[in-house]
Amino acid sequence: MSHVPDDNPGGERGGRAFLWMIPRSISTAFTKCMSGIPGCEVWMEPFAFCQFALTELEKLGIKDEQFSYAGHEKMFQTAAEAMEKYFPQSNIFPDRLPFATIKKNLEESTSKYVFVKDESIAMPTEQRRQFIPKGYKHAFLIRHPLLVYKSMRKGWFAQLRKSGGLKFNETDESSFDFRLYAKELALDAVFQQHHDLWTYIRDHVNPSPLVIDSSALLTNPATVIREFCEAVGFPYSESLLQWSGSPEVAKSWKWAGDNIYKNVAFLGVSINSTHFTPPAAVPAWEEVTEDVRELAEKAMPYYEDMLKQRPVE
Repeated sequence: MSHVPDDNPGGERGGRAFLWMIPRSISTAFTKCMSGIPGCEVWMEPFAFCQFALTELEKLGIKDEQFSYAGHEKMFQTAAEAMEKYFPQSNIFPDRLPFATIKKNLEESTSKYVFVKDESIAMPTEQRRQFIPKGYKHAFLIRHPLLVYKSMRKGWFAQLRKSGGLKFNETDESSFDFRLYAKELALDAVFQQHHDLWTYIRDHVNPSPLVIDSSALLTNPATVIREFCEAVGFPYSESLLQWSGSPEVAKSWKWAGDNIYKNVAFLGVSINSTHFTPPAAVPAWEEVTEDVRELAEKAMPYYEDMLKQRPVE
């Protein structure tokens, strides 16, 4: 491993942190927890929405990736309109979809504390990783693949049914084959890309990025949240472990559009949470559907390698 200087030495300005995550890994509850830090500016998956925009443009035949807003306003307006079909109660802001804009905004923030929850799937290439802002600590949230894909399957079926996006003649959840959508949405490789970004950050940005297993977080939240705060320069207090059940706090988060938090198919449970609850048991392999089992088997080596970085609980 190369010797990497610490990209965020801390200091008087407070802490700035990325929590890179995979979908369905308790990251929204984690975000509500961080919202309890006074003066903390919270960003909700800014680069993931940039990635989402490029994916939708590619579906429309626009395959030339653009990362700056100036000169490409019409293209990002097209992307915003395409994305709104997944978020029927929301208006997507075109000027929050370019990677370069997000980097600039995060680096220029004047808030004492900045917390960014984002998906590692948004940063699969060196070309995109150049937009990772300087001055931030990085942590990675992981969860057992069986729990992730079981939850992801349920959430995406509800979302696609609500938005009219089902297209393989599914009549109910039992006939839903998530593998078909996972490949199209690049969700079949989320663990590999999470592992790849973790390796990149470790070798080029922060030499020891913190790895957090969601089961450990839910089992012993005080220890894990304190560990995270100490690693990224945030103040810790026991009050962070309890928060309001109202989803209104999400209005203060910086999203790619308005009212996205009302997308209850994905956020319903976590956005109304008040504390961390005990973890769900990992199901037996034979208890899950074939599509979940296949996706999880592919993900296990990446999950297990990152899990080794955790101290013995």
